[in-house]
Amino acid sequence: MADLTPGVLIYAHYVPPHPSASATRMRSLARYLTQSGHAVNLLTSQAGPTHVDGINIIRCKNRLGLLITILKHRKWSILVSSPPGTPAAEVALMARLFGMRVIVDIRDPYVSEALANGEIAPGLKTNIKRWLESCLLKVANGLSYVSEPLRLTMNKHFSTPMAPYVIAPNGIDLDIFHLNPATRRHTRLELGAGDEPVFVYAGILGGKSLDKAIQSLAQPLRDGAKLLIIGVLDEHSKPIKEELEVISSRLGIYSNIIWRFNEPLDQVARLLNACDIGINPLPDTRLYCLPVKTFEYLACGLLPLCITGSNSALSALFPSDSTGVVCYDWAEFARQADKLASNIAIVRSQSLFRADFAKRFDRNIANRALSALLLERSTP
Repeated sequence: MADLTPGVLIYAHYVPPHPSASATRMRSLARYLTQSGHAVNLLTSQAGPTHVDGINIIRCKNRLGLLITILKHRKWSILVSSPPGTPAAEVALMARLFGMRVIVDIRDPYVSEALANGEIAPGLKTNIKRWLESCLLKVANGLSYVSEPLRLTMNKHFSTPMAPYVIAPNGIDLDIFHLNPATRRHTRLELGAGDEPVFVYAGILGGKSLDKAIQSLAQPLRDGAKLLIIGVLDEHSKPIKEELEVISSRLGIYSNIIWRFNEPLDQVARLLNACDIGINPLPDTRLYCLPVKTFEYLACGLLPLCITGSNSALSALFPSDSTGVVCYDWAEFARQADKLASNIAIVRSQSLFRADFAKRFDRNIANRALSALLLERSTP
C-alpha cells in the first residue's frame, strides 16, 4: 500500500523569480503540488525573495544552512534538480542520509558532457564534480529525465541506475504562455518595430551557439528585420553579451538587435507575442535536448527555427515546417532565416495553428509524472 508524505522540499540552484528553464520548471511543479493540497518549500543557496507567486522559498547562504534545512524537513520527500551537479549532489546525499525519499530531476548531463566535449579541462576539481554528478544517480529513490535521449546519454556516461524512472518532458505553463494578439501592436511599438520580421531568442546566453546564430541572421537583419534577445544577465553572461555585441557591430547589424534582460515570465510571454520567429541555436552535441523555449515560442504563435544534430529529440518534434523548421548546419539555418523573413506574411498566418499545436505540451504532463514519484512511499 502507499501513503502520502507530509510535504515536498524542492532543491534547485535557480528558483523563481530567476527566468531560467530550471526555475520555471520548479515553479510550475511547486504550484501544481500546492494546488493539489500538499505543503511545498523551495530550497536554494542563491539570494533573493523568500516568497514568489505564493511559494515559500528557503534561501541558505552555505552548505551548513542546507544541512539544517534538510534535517528540519527529514519527514518530507525531496526533489533535487540538476544541473549544476554541485551542490545538488551534496543536497541529495544529505537528504538520503536522513532518510528522505530523494527524487533527482535530470535536465542536462553537465559535468560529464562538457568534459567529453572538451568544454572544460580535466583535473582534480573536474573529477570531483563528475563524481558528485554520478552520486545523483546512485542515491536517488527515483529519477526523472526531460527526454528519453537524455536518459540514454546519462546511461552512456555513468551506466544504467537501478532506481525507477519517469520521462517528465519540458513543456509550457499555458496560463502564462499563450497567443495574445491584443498586446502585439503596442509591444512592437515599444521595441521600435513596425511591420518588419522580428526574430527572437529567449534564454540563457551561455551554452548556446548565439555567436553563430547572429552571423547566420546577418542577411535578413541587414534587410531590415530585427532580433530580440531576452536573456539572463549576470556575472557569467556579461562577457558573452559583450562578445555578441562585438560580432554584431562587425557585421553592421548592431542597431537591429534589441536586448531585454531578467524579465518576469509574464513579460517574456508579452514580448514573445510581438515576435514572429523564435530561434533555437543548440550545439550539435546536445541531441537529447528539448528546450523549454521551443514550446514557449509555439504557444505564443511563433515559428521555431532550430539547429541541432541529426537524430536529435528536437528533429522529431515537428510534424511539418508550419510548426517548426529544423536545420542541421549553419548554412541551411541562414538560408531558412532569409526565406522565412521574405515570406513573413505566411509565417504570421499560421500563428493560431501553432498555438493550438502547443497545447499538447502542457507542463502538467511533467508535473503529474514528478508528483507520482515524489508523493508515494511504500509501506509494509
